[in-house]
Amino acid sequence: MLGKAINRRRRLSRDQRIEEILDAAYQLVQNDGMSTLTMNKIALQAGASKALLYSYFPNLPGLLQKLYEREHRQLQSLHLEALNSPYEFEEMVRLTAKISRQNCFGRLLLLNRLEADASLRKLLAETDRQGRSDVVNFLSKEITDNFDVPGDIAADAVKLALHYGEKNLLSSVEDQLKQDEIWAAMMVGAMQELEKRYGNRRKKQ
Repeated sequence: MLGKAINRRRRLSRDQRIEEILDAAYQLVQNDGMSTLTMNKIALQAGASKALLYSYFPNLPGLLQKLYEREHRQLQSLHLEALNSPYEFEEMVRLTAKISRQNCFGRLLLLNRLEADASLRKLLAETDRQGRSDVVNFLSKEITDNFDVPGDIAADAVKLALHYGEKNLLSSVEDQLKQDEIWAAMMVGAMQELEKRYGNRRKKQ
């Protein structure tokens, strides 16, 4: 049986083997976190040799960077597909929130665990910025098309709503105060809209 399994694996293409290895790493990070992760554990999970892993990836950070890029790309594809669907603005926002909620214990959990690892943070930063930039640019344009809001304010509002703020907190005091002001305005506007939709219903009861 083992011989048949090995023969079957040898017929896999390079891309298929890489996907298997990344899937194995995904499961280990999800189940056990990052602290005990090694190339050997990933090889065992994938049913492959450690030498095979090193033939595809230079080291563990390199493998995890590829995993991050794959999962980040897939999540961003879901968001961009939703954003490009012919929905009204509110429905589009609701759909992007649904995507985030449905992925919070899967793909998002994995991405957050990878981002939290100090040894990977610099490697992942550029991928993170590029992918999020697409979503921010699209939603900012939708906001400026639908509301009388300046583009830079719209972009900051999107980043705050989607928790896309910079992780290093190196922004100036002026920028931080501006973000506080935008967040306060968003919350007041949201409460006014909630009151309009649900306040009368409560009074009737």
